[in-house]
Amino acid sequence: MTEPTKTESTDLAKVEEEASALATEELGGAVEHAPGPLPGEAHPHTSPLQYVIVAVILCVITALEIGVSYTEGEIPDALIVVLLLGMAVLKFAIVAAWFMHLKTDLPIFRRFFVIGIVAAIILYLIVLSTLDRFS
Repeated sequence: MTEPTKTESTDLAKVEEEASALATEELGGAVEHAPGPLPGEAHPHTSPLQYVIVAVILCVITALEIGVSYTEGEIPDALIVVLLLGMAVLKFAIVAAWFMHLKTDLPIFRRFFVIGIVAAIILYLIVLSTLDRFS
């Protein structure tokens, strides 16, 4: 592949500049980064690179889950269940913190989220117990 010439580079820069100006004009500045924390946030959002790193970590945990699922018969089933549930909880916490922005939100929002999750689990266990699923 050949390197672009100087005129091609300047043409590309002009096109990018025009597209950016048009997008800013059409969207009213919506494409620009927020100058700091938005209302309801304790910290500004993370960089795109950090989102990619988190996605790679989630992929590694998923690969570990798949690997654990192939150990059926080699290790006790109860241990497999505990490992898979632990990794699922870890992935849930990572997704909630990074991709649902609970990491950057004010603590009150995290508390509401945790209360909702705990209430949902309690309700689920109550329904299961009334349907005689634990006997």
